[in-house]
Amino acid sequence: MNSPALVLTSAITAIAAAITISNAVPTEPAATAEVDRAAEAVASAAADEIAEPDEPPAPPPVPKPVPAEFTEWIFKASAECGEVTPGHLAAQIYAESGFNVNAVSYANAQGPAQFTPGTWETWGVDADGDGTRDPFSIPDALTAQARYMCHNLEMTHDAIASGRVAGDPIELALAAYNAGFGAVLRFGGMPAGGEYSTQTQPYVEKIRALEHAYSEFLAYLT
Repeated sequence: MNSPALVLTSAITAIAAAITISNAVPTEPAATAEVDRAAEAVASAAADEIAEPDEPPAPPPVPKPVPAEFTEWIFKASAECGEVTPGHLAAQIYAESGFNVNAVSYANAQGPAQFTPGTWETWGVDADGDGTRDPFSIPDALTAQARYMCHNLEMTHDAIASGRVAGDPIELALAAYNAGFGAVLRFGGMPAGGEYSTQTQPYVEKIRALEHAYSEFLAYLT
């Protein structure tokens, strides 16, 4: 769209030309009326252009927007390995805690990435350099989440290559995050039956279904 200043300048030029023509033919009422109508049309169009600026595009729809305090660390954490994308991390955090920093589950999984104390003992990091490894800290939790997922992916690729498991590497790595890699090995792929069917599989499906939407949402923010 043309800028308001450019539109207004064009309108003034057109009106000035119309006045000049009108003055040049004062004895022609029909011609004068035609010029007046043209000038009014130009002025009206200019006013419309100035009064109706383009609306900014709406953000892509997601179940819950990524809070601002998460965005920087989602992008930083995604640099841990190429297969763990910002969209994947955001969808996984939403599935784990709904971006609730203070979340604690019935199994005592803690923080936005829902690490149990035992798993945090192994994977917890001090990403923000404050001297503590805190599962309730966004920098620490998201960095640990990405590293744990990258580790699961590495193990999954090795297991697929050796024929011990079959399936989509990302989905099996997500299942391992939720249920442990031992469950993936025992089932030779996606765990099934009991809580694996009611919790682990829906967890994986939910994240995969939301990855693209969260990728687009994060791209919109940048």
